[in-house]
Amino acid sequence: MATSTLKSVFHDPDYYTKAFKSYSAVSDKTGVFSRWGDVFEEAVAPQINAKLSKHEELRVLGIGSGTGELDLQMLTKLLPRFPLIHNRVVEPAEDAMDKYQALVQSRAQELQGVRWDWRQQTIDQYTEEARGGDSTKFHFVHACQCLYYAADLESSLTYLYNCVEPGGVMVVSLITETSGMYRLWHHFPSFQDALMKYVSSSDIRGYLTRRGIPYTEHHQSSRVDVTDCFDEASEAGGHVLDIMTHVVKLRETASAELLAEVMQSMAGCSEKSGNRFFITNNWDAAVVNKPVE
Repeated sequence: MATSTLKSVFHDPDYYTKAFKSYSAVSDKTGVFSRWGDVFEEAVAPQINAKLSKHEELRVLGIGSGTGELDLQMLTKLLPRFPLIHNRVVEPAEDAMDKYQALVQSRAQELQGVRWDWRQQTIDQYTEEARGGDSTKFHFVHACQCLYYAADLESSLTYLYNCVEPGGVMVVSLITETSGMYRLWHHFPSFQDALMKYVSSSDIRGYLTRRGIPYTEHHQSSRVDVTDCFDEASEAGGHVLDIMTHVVKLRETASAELLAEVMQSMAGCSEKSGNRFFITNNWDAAVVNKPVE
């Protein structure tokens, strides 16, 4: 199974942005974000034990915030309890950050009280810079669906946990190891790029358990309609296939044998509903309450 001629989508930002738009159109992103907002309001926000004076800000650190929809779900749930928030956003993709900032402007009225601190950096760039002298601690730290791109998962988790104020909360989420998408990844380990690791929520649980850090976990169901991936004439289907496999134009660059193997595996990892095929990309969110010293 030769893959040396295949190019990772992470090395072609323009193509990734275009393909991800097609992927987003067939994913359950909006529903997942809304459901997580409800969970966050009921089970996470009340756990943040921050005794602030009238003029103090709640400090929030968001890692890999993307285009901001999930962040704003959480911020709008925090504002009734903490009317002043300093929100530090760490996101490496310029296009994603531009969209996040545009979203903030469009919802400025409901986000009054939030002060923004934008950092266009990867998590590794941010942590390296912060270790050089930024000792800021945060009442709430979240890294949702982004630690696939950390050079070392355990080192990143240790840094993030150390950033949390006593009484604060850390939320970290990754795809579940039983999801169809994760099983597809593991059929093709050679597709794994140096910029992305095939890690799952089981790796987070393992880290926290080994270190004796108590946590609760909240499962979020999600799926992607991959029907058009099986239609060779569908450009959008090709984009979705490329995001799923992390390969630029897999149909055009893979051998016929490899492409057939990928499609067979995708069918095996999918669920059929009527004439549609869906692949799950469920995720678990680990919620850690840092003890008050």
